[in-house]
Amino acid sequence: MKLQAALEYLMTYLWAIIIIALILVAFYLLGVFNANTYSPTASPGSCSVTRPDGPGTTAGIRLVGTCNFAKPEFIFASHGVGDFVIFNSSSPQSMLNIVNSITITAWAAVTGPPFHDVVDKEYQYGMKLDYNNQPHPCSPSDYPGWCLEWDTAGDWNGYGFPIPNAGYGKFMFLSVSMNPTTKYWYANGQLLGTRPNPGGMGYVGSNVVIGTLSPSCYACGPSDGYGDAEWFNGAISDVQIYDAALSSNSIEALYQEGVGGAPIDLSNLVAWWPLNGNGNDYSGDQLNSYTTNGITFTGGPWWDGYQP
Repeated sequence: MKLQAALEYLMTYLWAIIIIALILVAFYLLGVFNANTYSPTASPGSCSVTRPDGPGTTAGIRLVGTCNFAKPEFIFASHGVGDFVIFNSSSPQSMLNIVNSITITAWAAVTGPPFHDVVDKEYQYGMKLDYNNQPHPCSPSDYPGWCLEWDTAGDWNGYGFPIPNAGYGKFMFLSVSMNPTTKYWYANGQLLGTRPNPGGMGYVGSNVVIGTLSPSCYACGPSDGYGDAEWFNGAISDVQIYDAALSSNSIEALYQEGVGGAPIDLSNLVAWWPLNGNGNDYSGDQLNSYTTNGITFTGGPWWDGYQP
């Protein structure tokens, strides 16, 4: 009788434990236990750069608004089907036609293939991802994981360095830079490698694009002949371009700011696209975008794979 009573008592509470466990799992899946769910978010345009004397000037340049590094309310969600953001930079006079020193930074998370082009100005400069030596080899050429590729006019389909601890669904802070003598690769604030600069970038009449291969015309959509292997399937946020090679300390500082970070070197800033709900340029240079194929900017819980 005592054994039977003990078993009945155990079964009664076992069901209760199972129900509580299922509730806890449901709360976990809903993000209830994720601190990111409750942390404040930055609304579109809440922080920006002002240039009192107009685009391209630096006198009195400063940040305005609420610049507290809060994660953005929205990010650019590229679905790998030709949805991307284009910035009109095909004329020689465009501030995006940088031919000497440069830095490009962005936060990105890959959902699945295709995954190649993060930021691209075709045949002039491009920051790209490769996986398992596809679509381009990594260094070493048999590396079976993620690599950051840095293309410039003198070194196109160029060199890649392995990214430690990268994977699908994980946000990465990617950065590449170049000065007249050296090219640099960074991921998550850490230097991946360097190589001699084989030559300047030179002007090319293409546009800067986020999330695909760069088309030659500003309003060209995904039907203008460019292969879908170049499209990006995942999230991209906080893209910044400078006309100088930022120091390693500056790259580390940008990484520490997180995905809601603001530019760190305003005097050399050329463009800043937070991609927080729109494709506007908040650098004060007014390099706003044209978007294609029903582009979407998704809100929470986009931050499930983001660890600040």
